[in-house]
Amino acid sequence: MPKIVDWDARRDEILSATWRVIARDGLARATISAIAREASCSRGILAHYFDDKADILGSALLMSHRRVIARMDALAAGRSGLDALRVVMLEALPIDERRDLEAQIEISFWGRALGTPGLRDLQHSEFDGLCARLRGHLQEAGRLGELAGGLDLDFATHQLVVLIDGLSAERVLYPGRVAPERQVTMLDHLLDSFRAPRPG
Repeated sequence: MPKIVDWDARRDEILSATWRVIARDGLARATISAIAREASCSRGILAHYFDDKADILGSALLMSHRRVIARMDALAAGRSGLDALRVVMLEALPIDERRDLEAQIEISFWGRALGTPGLRDLQHSEFDGLCARLRGHLQEAGRLGELAGGLDLDFATHQLVVLIDGLSAERVLYPGRVAPERQVTMLDHLLDSFRAPRPG
């Protein structure tokens, strides 16, 4: 009997292999051949699952984002307003080994996206999704009366995203400058600037 292959599981194995290659060797060396070797399959097998290298890399990026989103969902469950926003933001900041790696890989995609329209469109779409999520938490905080009057939600959302991107880039380039504790302090200072004044 022919071997039955779980298509989705095999695809995820290939994407996990792609991440291992990128993490170990860098994005530039994540070639089709290197990915196939890491996944213990042939280039022809890869072609059954993905159109080309751009498709593999874009799919790997999406898989990483979905994993981050799943962690955000789990941590934010049962929380609301600024409390939920804080745990979501902490999951996006490079404050441990796993999130350091995610930041390194994310930033390596930025340069490639500049010259790859499909990957650039994907990055833009994912960015819009993150902004919508952060803004949603801010809107909820507003309904709960946690925010200062007149706070510009679009501007505040932009500040949050810039904090993620800026700290991620700096952490990759200058790890010693932005220790996890400093990142948390910067986040808390920003969130405090959004808060309504405490009575008295």
